[in-house]
Amino acid sequence: MAKALHGYLGGTDPRVTARLARENQLLRQRIADLEAVTLRLQMENDTLGALVGTNDEVLEPA
Repeated sequence: MAKALHGYLGGTDPRVTARLARENQLLRQRIADLEAVTLRLQMENDTLGALVGTNDEVLEPA
């Protein structure tokens, strides 16, 4: 079945393969960037939480 489908599609165009590989690389880099931002924000949030400490006051906007 797979061979029949592969034959039906006419093989793989190297341009398509290269484009998909580049898109894959860009998406992987974007994921890594977003993970780094998430880690930075979590650390910043933890730091701010530690500064607040046990103060349970809720700050209202002015």
